[in-house]
Amino acid sequence: MLTDPKYRLKPSLVVYTVTAFILVLFLSTIFSLSPLRSFWSNFERMEGFWGHWHYFIYFLMLASVFKEEADWRRFFFVSLGASVAMSFYSLFQLLGILDIHQGDDRIDATMGNATYLAIYLVFHIFLFLFFFLKTKNIWLRLGILLLILFELFIVYKTATRGAMLGFLAGMMALGAVSAVWSKGLVRKLSLAVLAVAIVIPIVFVFVKDSSFVRNSDVLTRFASISFNETTTQSRFLIWNIAYQAWQERPVLGWGPENFVYLFSKYYDAKLWKQDPWFDRAHNVFFDWLTAAGIIGLAAYLSIFAALGVILFRLLRRQHPPALVGVFGGLLVAYFINNIFVFDNFTSYILFFAVAAWLHWRWILTRGETAVSDNGSSEIKPVPFAPKCIITGVVFILVLFSVYSFNIKPILASRSIIDALGLLTYSRDGSRVRDVSLGVEALAKGIRRNTFGTAEIREQLAQYSEKVNQDPVTSDEDKEKINRFAVDQMKLQKENFPYDVRAKAFLSTLYGTAGDHANAILTAKEGLAVSSQRQQFYFILAEAYFRAGEESLALDAARQAYELAPDYPDAIHNYAMLAIFSGRPELGEGLLKKHFGSEIVPELKYINAYAAIGDFKKLLLVWEKIVAQNPANLQYRVSLASAYAQLGQNQKAIAELEKAIEITPQFKAQGEALIGQIKEGRFGR
Repeated sequence: MLTDPKYRLKPSLVVYTVTAFILVLFLSTIFSLSPLRSFWSNFERMEGFWGHWHYFIYFLMLASVFKEEADWRRFFFVSLGASVAMSFYSLFQLLGILDIHQGDDRIDATMGNATYLAIYLVFHIFLFLFFFLKTKNIWLRLGILLLILFELFIVYKTATRGAMLGFLAGMMALGAVSAVWSKGLVRKLSLAVLAVAIVIPIVFVFVKDSSFVRNSDVLTRFASISFNETTTQSRFLIWNIAYQAWQERPVLGWGPENFVYLFSKYYDAKLWKQDPWFDRAHNVFFDWLTAAGIIGLAAYLSIFAALGVILFRLLRRQHPPALVGVFGGLLVAYFINNIFVFDNFTSYILFFAVAAWLHWRWILTRGETAVSDNGSSEIKPVPFAPKCIITGVVFILVLFSVYSFNIKPILASRSIIDALGLLTYSRDGSRVRDVSLGVEALAKGIRRNTFGTAEIREQLAQYSEKVNQDPVTSDEDKEKINRFAVDQMKLQKENFPYDVRAKAFLSTLYGTAGDHANAILTAKEGLAVSSQRQQFYFILAEAYFRAGEESLALDAARQAYELAPDYPDAIHNYAMLAIFSGRPELGEGLLKKHFGSEIVPELKYINAYAAIGDFKKLLLVWEKIVAQNPANLQYRVSLASAYAQLGQNQKAIAELEKAIEITPQFKAQGEALIGQIKEGRFGR
């Protein structure tokens, strides 16, 4: 671009808006709540300024380097081929040949999320439509049509509602544009496409309660769309959180990748049914509103506006309406999809590629040439010495960049995978836990000092919790990993005081280590930021209880309950602590009010009633648990033990006989216990 004018970027409205967007994002990153996080993001998202800078360079590269239609055709053909490969991978998931990574039925190919796959294929379906309309070969058209139907089937099986609604809206836009600007048969076909896209959702509304729909998992998901649906209600709550956060910093927002903090600060207790840690608003426009403020959102929307203007100008320049309508429909589909989900790498790559193609198409239509006629744009060779110096400097910078920004983070992320293998058991039992090596693997990743350090520390905290719950792991190993996790999460809290997740992890770790004072203090710090988050009240209540402050523990549980009285965990925690605190009437009243019975089949109440010496209630709990889990040997033996302790020996023997009947392997041990009961030696 510097030495050959042929590759210098021609200006266009799209170039201006994309450039404005990246500049606003840069300012938002500088003034971010956490500039470091906004710049780098994390392993999972990779959507900080650094990632978007690469999208920007990618856009500039495509817009300046691809000069011929053949360049673009080869580029899109490769992408379309990859989409077909992804579709076949998804088909193998449907057939059970390959595993589905997200849940049991929503296919996701290699992308790890059904929504990513859906919008990725929607882009390619419209690209296939573009080449379907361009080609005149009937057999090639037939092949493309089959691929369109195949990929549309895969999109349907992802059960991604936003992508499907976007696709229908995109087809409406395609049909409308082509119908208005075309004539003859093309107009009739366009009107048919428009009519079908409109009729499908209307018909579905009338048949959504039919047995055909109810018997389909995918259609049931679409039929469940309503303002009363849990997911829909949670979306509105999250969007309201985003709106409140934007009002606090309206101009440039909070910076990219900081939504998890905003979500905690403005957390609504009614979100207890959802994931406790949202790092996206599940609406691209609210995401940009909070990340880059009103200026950033305006800059983002201006890209769509610029692309729309170019499409309109292409129509005015007599471009085929159906071809223009395809890209208009694609943009509409993408826009509608973004109302319901967040953006990701796969869609960004395709969006900026389409933007670069439309820029190229408009420059070509304007009839501009890259090289002027006055000879001033001739290529001037760079002298040998400066060329060597420039090449050497660039080479060194590239090496430094690749090692610092690629290799080190890759090695750091690898430590998480290595630790997963060392700190967990294999399903077949062939691998056992090695805490020392697991801790060292994570420590090595942390020592690399990359943008992934925070994520490694969070994984460490979660591994520590699992290790401490394992009865097989030695106390020495538990103490080793817990001590290391506490030290690292303390550093995380000190270096990133806004990190609410770090406070939650650290408070829990303090509690596990028996440091109740710091557990209480850290939980209160979390509540100072996120006053409606029940999780912090739960942690605080547990810390108070372990510290012997039962009245304070009960008060913390009460506050969590009052924030969302329909939250089952809050009800149970409050009721259990009430019983532990010697107020069983309060706890049983809560259970009666919410579950219709003073006794519920929950193991947590066993210890509560045992603590206050109410073995009759304890027995009633065990009876309900066994009634709910009749094949569970351990539960039935525990019920027999409870009967025996209350002197109800015949019932105890009956339960043990039933246990032997259900589990014949238990016969010898069961008969021995029966003998002890008959001899009056059981439990001594």
